[in-house]
Amino acid sequence: MGQIIGNIMVQKRGVVSLGLLKEHMPLNDGDIFQVELENGKVILKPMKLIPAEQAWFWSKEWQDGEKEAEEDMASGRVKSFDNVDKLLEDLDK
Repeated sequence: MGQIIGNIMVQKRGVVSLGLLKEHMPLNDGDIFQVELENGKVILKPMKLIPAEQAWFWSKEWQDGEKEAEEDMASGRVKSFDNVDKLLEDLDK
């Protein structure tokens, strides 16, 4: 179970203030939350919007590839070449 930090009240027109959260997490005007309902509970998940043309980068498949590449670099499973000819030579092997 999570930490109880206080209560909030639904105001006119369904407005809810999350001001009490500012003491516990960074909040700024304009922040976006995903709202999830789970077994009668409301869960707010902080979200960031990204431009549609950059969405591919955040796909699971791409992020898995990024993680694999970082692991390869960290363990030294990479090669570098001074020029394209040397790269092509190595690929031909």
